[in-house]
Amino acid sequence: MMAFGDIGGVVTELIITCSTPASGTVSIAKGDAVKLTGPYTVSNDTDAEDPVFGEALAGVSENSAPVPVKVRGVCAFAYEGGAPTVNGVAGVVAAATNGKVKAPASGNGTGINLKVDAAAGVVHVLR
Repeated sequence: MMAFGDIGGVVTELIITCSTPASGTVSIAKGDAVKLTGPYTVSNDTDAEDPVFGEALAGVSENSAPVPVKVRGVCAFAYEGGAPTVNGVAGVVAAATNGKVKAPASGNGTGINLKVDAAAGVVHVLR
């Protein structure tokens, strides 16, 4: 028998190698929520309610540098504000704090929230 949260069977993740912007400040940490800013280009410099593209799987601080991004699978994002809802429909949107997510002000956001760890400030999202 599996415990709650264990992943069994075939697990499918889609990881895409993207790039950081060609100019400007880059400070992406491993685990940051990122948004798509151009063709295969991502940034964690978000405004509240921006759509979340995926989870950065490596830290990057250079311009035009490769960064692996998980766009399908279970992502663990740091969140701010009230805990996101786990109801089989609701997801998340980007927060005003770079790299973090939040519950959407309206609508369902992106993905499906699976678990909220309020003590750690982390939400697990199926994308």
